[in-house]
This record gives sequence, C-alpha cells and structure tokens, in this order.
Amino acid sequence: MKKLLPIKTISFGVLVALTVTGMAISCKKNTTPDAGLLGSAPIIKPVEFPSDLKIPGFNFPEDSTAIYGWLNKQDTASIARHAWGLWAGLTSQSGQVFNGDSLLVFETWMSVKELAQMAADGNKEGGCNQIKKERSALEVPKQFVHAQLFANKKAVLDTVTNIFETVSYNPEAACYATQNLIFNQSVLNKYAVNNGIGSIPGFPTKGITTKPTYFASDVDQNGFIRVPVWPGTPKPAKVYGYDDWQTYIYVDTSNKQAKNKKIVPVTTQTPTPAQMAAATCNLNEFINDQIDAGMAAYLNKNQKSNKRKFKAGDYILLVAMHVGTKEINNWTWQTYFWSYDKDNPFAPSSSFNAKLRPQQIKGAAANYALSTSYAMVWPNQPITGGTNKGVRSIISFNPYLEGSFGPGVFTGSNNQLNPNFQYGVQTNCMSCHALATVQGNVYTADQYIDMKDMSFFRNQIQLDFAWSIQSNINTKK
Repeated sequence: MKKLLPIKTISFGVLVALTVTGMAISCKKNTTPDAGLLGSAPIIKPVEFPSDLKIPGFNFPEDSTAIYGWLNKQDTASIARHAWGLWAGLTSQSGQVFNGDSLLVFETWMSVKELAQMAADGNKEGGCNQIKKERSALEVPKQFVHAQLFANKKAVLDTVTNIFETVSYNPEAACYATQNLIFNQSVLNKYAVNNGIGSIPGFPTKGITTKPTYFASDVDQNGFIRVPVWPGTPKPAKVYGYDDWQTYIYVDTSNKQAKNKKIVPVTTQTPTPAQMAAATCNLNEFINDQIDAGMAAYLNKNQKSNKRKFKAGDYILLVAMHVGTKEINNWTWQTYFWSYDKDNPFAPSSSFNAKLRPQQIKGAAANYALSTSYAMVWPNQPITGGTNKGVRSIISFNPYLEGSFGPGVFTGSNNQLNPNFQYGVQTNCMSCHALATVQGNVYTADQYIDMKDMSFFRNQIQLDFAWSIQSNINTKK
C-alpha cells in the first residue's frame, strides 16, 4: 500500500486546485526489499532513459537532422517507430523498488512539484543530485483548469473528476530546471523583452517530459471496475469528454479472465451478464496501482457520484500519457492511450501505427495505442516564416484530457488553418505547447504557429513549449 502525504492546495492565479501527493503507478507488485535505503527511509533514485533497448533503428536522443529528414519526407513510419521506442524505454523496469513495488522508468522521475519547490528553496543542484522520498504528485489536470478559465474568466472551477495526472521530468530535464531556477518568477522576468519576444534557455537535447493520466474509481462488490474507453473521434467534431463516450469495459481485479480475450465494450448503463462478461478484461492489462485510506477519502469527497465509495486498496489505472522530447527545436510529441483493441485502435491512433509496435513492448504496456505530432501540419513548416495555406492538419490529442474541450477554449488563438477548429478533438500537441508562455493565456486547436508571431508573443516570455513551467511558477520567488 502506498503512503500518501496530506492533501495540499495549489494556487494558480485566482484558482485553488486540489492536489494529492505521494502516488503514482506500478505495472506489477514486487515483495522484495526496497532497492535503496537512506538510513531507514525508503528512497527512489531517478533512472535515466535506458540506452540498451536493442530496438533496431531506434536511438535516443536521435540526431535532429534525421528527424527533420523524416518530417521533410512525411515519413510517418519512422516517426511511429521512434515514438514506440520511447514508450518501450519509459515502460521498462527501472530496477528501483519502493514500498514493495517495482517501478517503471517513468515512475522514478522527479515531478514538477518537487522541482518547483527546489527552485523556490534556491536549490540549484536538487534536480541533478536526485533523491525522491515519496511517489510523484497526483493532481487535477491543469488542462481542465486552464480550459475553464480561458472559456469563462469568471467560471466556478469544477475540480470533480475521475481523471488525474502527474507531470515529471527525466534527470536531464530536471537538472536543467533547478540549475536555471526556471520555476521562479524573478528569474523568468529577466528574460522579458520590452515590445519584443522573450524566451527562457532551451531544455537540453536529452530532455523528456511526461504527463501520465490516470482513471480513479472504486471496485464494485464483484471485484470489477467500470472504465470509460475511447470509442474514436466523433464526426462531426464536438465536445467529447469521457462522460460523453458512453462506452465502457470492466476490469477484473482478480485477473481471472482468459488471456488474449477479445473485448467487446458495452454502450449501456445496464448491461446483461453476457454483455458484461464480454466487456471484461484483466487488471494486469493496465499499468495500475492501489490507493490507501487517505486517497480514498479524497476521492469520496470529490467524485461526481455518491453511489460508490472508494476504499483503501482500490485501483488507479494508467489510461493515457503525453510525452515530449527535446530532440528537435519544437520537441517531438507523442500520446499513448489504452485501447481495448490494441491492433486496431481508433483515431487519433491507427492500425498503421499499431503494426509498427516493436516486440520489445510486452505485457500491459502493449495495450496502449500511439498518436504522434512531430509537426504541426503537413508539409512541415519552418520554425518561423511558415504558412497555414495549402497545408493539411495533423491531429493528435489525449482523449481523456483534450476530448472535453469545446468552443470558448480556443477563442484567443485566431485559427489560420481552419476557423472551424474549435474542439479538443481537433488539436495538435505541438501547436498548443508552442503557446506556452509565462502569461499563459491561450490554447489553440491545430494550426501552424510561427514562433516569432508578434500577435501571439509580443511582450510574452516563451517557455520552450513547457506548459508545466507556467502551471508551477513560484510567484513570490
């Protein structure tokens, strides 16, 4: 069972968002003694991205000229292979064990909350000499918060959700973040350019940021968890949050289902026993973890329905993950989300991407679909001086996060590619992250963003595509 720290509050302008610290996920349990001990306290030593994956043709970091070559040729196969290599590394066993759980590589990384606190303390080497004494923070997704603020500045913010996230940096990015005290407002202010465009120093080439997304629900009396699963992009586009999908599977926490069983989701709130049986998979087909009494109390207070009660031992399931790497100037962007048909996933993934999944990805990690956005549009445009004319959109998003966005969220972006792009299912990770600034006041659906566009960036300080910095600025430092 995981040890949770007390619930904390986190300020974001006028916002108060609820945060629970001390919890992440684990693919499987391990009852061997903790791998590292500092005195009598269990610790986690962040593990760098593995260099020995032995996936043919995969390198990290990849030479930027190779990636730009893929983009120039619209070589989506090479892009997908590279993104799958990243997933293989992130979900590899780290060799670290914490409170009896074997940790995957991404689970060992420092959270932005930890790094921001180090910056506030003036601890420049904290991200470089890393020791974690707790699991990374689990929070209400910042996209939900920003979207409500962008759509209605006077909105009453709804933090009731079954979806949570945590954002973490790999050791290279973490060291950069604290050495540059990049979360401190006083430091960021130094990069301002009057009537021009300011920008922070760029992240290192080996930098990686992750945003795992989890579904939290209790277990029913039969040992099952009902989970909303992505049914594909709606046509025409519309607001399509996970409550709108009305497509569910059931997760058997006792793992008694047949291996490689074909799952048929249900689309009714009251399935027959036969329908429910067909829609049930094993818990070990998800990367997952359990909660303790403190987290259960938090969920009971903030869940949308009072019909169920969370309790210690209930599970959280990894349903998706955004990943960015600084291998090219605008970063590479990839999203992974759980699919009940891993070989034929719905858009924004595809069977084309699924066929390129390497055999090194096994177990629960093999049940996630892939979507990529290594460019904003096709053909790829230059960092500055490009166009939205005569180009095609590239759509890539996390269904559990951006799917709920609708008209009003993107009103400040003046979409030059398609003015009808106003929904989260019409977004591109790179386009949206391009707008990450200290002021942080606009999202966009897919379009080409010129990084010198004064209509977006005049008197702004660009954050090298890292919304995670904007959400964690130490305003008093």
